[in-house]
Amino acid sequence: MRQMMRSFSEPFGREPLLSLLEGRDRADRALQRRACPDSWLAPGGNRRDADFGDPFSAMDRMMSNMRNSMLEMHRKFDDLSTYPDGHTFSSSSMMTYSKVEDEPPKVFQASVQIRTAPGGVKETRKALKDSESGLEQMAVGHHIQGWAHVIKNSKNCKTGDEEMNQEFINLDENEAQSFDEE
Repeated sequence: MRQMMRSFSEPFGREPLLSLLEGRDRADRALQRRACPDSWLAPGGNRRDADFGDPFSAMDRMMSNMRNSMLEMHRKFDDLSTYPDGHTFSSSSMMTYSKVEDEPPKVFQASVQIRTAPGGVKETRKALKDSESGLEQMAVGHHIQGWAHVIKNSKNCKTGDEEMNQEFINLDENEAQSFDEE
């Protein structure tokens, strides 16, 4: 988290006040780079100083740091699910939208949510909506250790077809109601 916040406070790779104090040194280095344009690309040079004047490199570095920090955070969240005494909540969603001339817009949405609690308790929610095919799906699952009840609903808005499926894992159908209330 510190690394991610540091990338906001130091978007150009250095402290703001430090860069003001070193203004003359930077100007000297800029003159040297103009005299020998290839010298700042040399492997032995200080990359932080070289990229300071290039806002695109600085933004690229900041976004790369942000991406790495987010990947690390997701990895750590995934590790949390292995601890049986912890509560976790994970949510992921995406949406695409496209519109070409006079055609109706095409929208695709998908989302997944997972909640876990001590004792092997887990709830999953998945949803999907595709305007091009007309498909809408939703699934809700309740899991306690080795038992699970998953309800899946599917509807095609273009054809009007609807379908509901229930999946029972280590359960009988007549136990589903009491299991879901548990």
